Amino acid sequence: MLPLLEALLRTSPKVVSFHIVDSDPLDEANFLFKLRCELISGQTLQIRLRAVSGSIRYSYQEFTDKPLRRWDNAPHFADLPNFPHHHHDSRGDIVASSLTGDPVADLAQVLNVL
Repeated sequence: MLPLLEALLRTSPKVVSFHIVDSDPLDEANFLFKLRCELISGQTLQIRLRAVSGSIRYSYQEFTDKPLRRWDNAPHFADLPNFPHHHHDSRGDIVASSLTGDPVADLAQVLNVL
């Protein structure tokens, strides 16, 4: 999976550079990846993916010196459509997210929004 994510980041016109902060690929069903990307906008995008027994928890966070917005699937907002997927917008509001937990498709969608 990591090579596919790296390919997306390399070809995105919104990404200036990226580096792997943490990579612990135990096997296909258990891993932790954390990447940090410098965006053309001047912001940073941090990607954190943790899989345990094939279940993937994710967070895509855009920030400068403070958080700007984040997409994640922490199970905190059960009343939102598409639970547990949600988005913390720039005003601090929490809204439903169209992400699905597929890291490759989700990263492409996040990059499109940035």
